[in-house]
Amino acid sequence: MRKWITLAFLCAAFFFYMSDRQLFGLLVPLIQKETGLNRVLIGSIDTAMYWVLALMMPFAGILGDRLSRTRIIAIAILGWGTLTFCTGFAGGLIGFLLLRCIGCTVIQTFYGPSAYALMADEHKTTRTTALSLHQAAMYTGMLTSGALVAVILAHFGSWRWVYYLFGAGTVLVGVAFACVFWKDARRADGGQKKDYKAGMKAFFGNPAALCAGSGYVALVFCANACMSWAPAFVAQKFNLDVGTVAKGVMFGPNLAAMLTVLGAGFVTDFFVRRYPRFRLGLQIGSFLIGAPLFVLFGFAPTVGLVWTMLIGWGIVRGLFQSNTFTSIFDVVPADVRSSAVGFLNMFAYLIGAFAPLLFGFLGHRWGVKGFELGFSALAGLLLLAAAAMLYSYCFLFRKYRVEK
Repeated sequence: MRKWITLAFLCAAFFFYMSDRQLFGLLVPLIQKETGLNRVLIGSIDTAMYWVLALMMPFAGILGDRLSRTRIIAIAILGWGTLTFCTGFAGGLIGFLLLRCIGCTVIQTFYGPSAYALMADEHKTTRTTALSLHQAAMYTGMLTSGALVAVILAHFGSWRWVYYLFGAGTVLVGVAFACVFWKDARRADGGQKKDYKAGMKAFFGNPAALCAGSGYVALVFCANACMSWAPAFVAQKFNLDVGTVAKGVMFGPNLAAMLTVLGAGFVTDFFVRRYPRFRLGLQIGSFLIGAPLFVLFGFAPTVGLVWTMLIGWGIVRGLFQSNTFTSIFDVVPADVRSSAVGFLNMFAYLIGAFAPLLFGFLGHRWGVKGFELGFSALAGLLLLAAAAMLYSYCFLFRKYRVEK
């Protein structure tokens, strides 16, 4: 029973985690209008945020294998909730950089590795289901954030109130989690300190983990591009208002992703017992389906086709993300999984951080045409990642598989 209570709290936290990450992209037009920041500067804020996230991830992963994971999670939730609230006071480039990059992002970083490792430890036969439910909470946040932003803007009129209310909600979740789990100070390493090199070797010295992780790198890059610039691209191309675009870009795709990730989690836990490579095969297939969707999204001549392609991308994300970290855990020992998640995220976000800046430059330089070319080019990235995962599926998985 305890593992499901823990999961419920983590799902609530992840709802606000991903809602917070989504807010900036949704509010870009209003923030630009008030602050005068151009697209390159807006893109640089997201890029700086992802670089900070990437550089902090290894430290977060190592601490998650050495200290109490529940206390790390509690502090992280309370910290990023407070700074999300404070983002409502930001007045320009420096304010956003300090609050989003140095403040909120640094603290958010410590949540992921400890949370994923904690779920993997507590859920043995239901691991994919648990992580899929956690991912579904993320999609619930992304699904409802657009509608919630529209409601808040309608009632309060200012983008600043969006941050005030989301920040306050996050703090409440953090307080509740701390009240229930703070006394659970069990160390992840059982009291025995581990050499940080063990976590590095578990990922960077493991070709099966690197190949599986390449898919996550591609997914993060594509997701960052969509999160940062898809709303602005669709609004400009089809002359739509922020509220309409927020609902369209967020609702359909994320509902599809949420339903898919839940279904794929249960299906994977059923089939992986007989076919251990099922997780990896499902991820490969999802990218092969997803590649042409980006081409059609980039050059879609109608709003209806845009929404259809985004819903398709939501299904692809759901299929892949139901197994994002479980496919890594299949080839990484249990005692260094938090470190492995940290290094994987570092690798993914260092590369994915270029997406907002690159797309901001494309949009600034060539307008709608630049966005069209950029989004269609993401198809090639998905195909490259699928090839790397296929190599692991055929030649590496059996050698590096870990059964626990």
